[in-house]
Amino acid sequence: MTLREEGRLPPHNVDSLLLWARRGNTGDWLIADASERFLQDLGLSVWRSDGSVEDAAEADDAAYLGDLFSQFRGMIVFAGGGNIGIYPDNARMRAGVIARLGPRRRCLVLPQSALAPEPALARSGVTVWCRDAVSEALLRAAGSRTELVPDIALYMDDRIPKSSGGEGVIYVRRTPGGDAETIDHGIVPGCAAADLTLTLPLGEVIAALAPYAQVLSDRLHGGLIALMMRKPTVFLPVGYHKIRAFYETWLRGAASAAYVERQADLPDALARLGPANDDLGAMFRERALPAFDRFLQAG
Repeated sequence: MTLREEGRLPPHNVDSLLLWARRGNTGDWLIADASERFLQDLGLSVWRSDGSVEDAAEADDAAYLGDLFSQFRGMIVFAGGGNIGIYPDNARMRAGVIARLGPRRRCLVLPQSALAPEPALARSGVTVWCRDAVSEALLRAAGSRTELVPDIALYMDDRIPKSSGGEGVIYVRRTPGGDAETIDHGIVPGCAAADLTLTLPLGEVIAALAPYAQVLSDRLHGGLIALMMRKPTVFLPVGYHKIRAFYETWLRGAASAAYVERQADLPDALARLGPANDDLGAMFRERALPAFDRFLQAG
């Protein structure tokens, strides 16, 4: 039985369909929550996908997608993340949907990192928000319409409980061999360590970080959650530019954040960290709100 026969078509009378991958980690769920909230705060009605559209696109279910886009006239919004050019299932999902959009359909990809371009994202009517300058340059050179906007998880800054202070350091450490981004960077801090954002719900991640004074992380959202809690944070590298470029684009001037690639640089980076007082939600809104206005004007 096809998805169309199961009756799993989304409502056609909403302003936007929010498509996202539910197989992800804590950061992916935080991004999806932030994406939905951001669109709603803009005054848009949103249908957050139950997986039917994404499944149909990956399965090339032309009947389902044809029925959907024959009725729906709103905008398509893909949630952000770090998967352009690195995770093929996400690329297939985006390509499958975009291929069936009419020439005047608005399509927005919320802030992403990119390892390689995707041809579908260079189509007219598609705008990609890039969460670092390296990704934006890469996609723009490949013909995509782009904007430089920080990670949308930062829109939840006012919803994350603040917990400055504490004792010691905790390392949000990627599980070795766990995904395509994990590398052996050789940094062994000798402190408490756990892959907190791999499977735990957000509330449990926050509770685990709360007792510590400082955080190390080679998961981007482990570090961003810590900063939103007002924990000074040192970011560590992954297998491509994702964390380094995000830090250099948005956090280089922040006293509460550092980025290191060598064990020898870690003690000094920890010693130099200052209080975490930055309004990260304001940083996101400053770039996102005018970028969204330009997206609407571009048509």
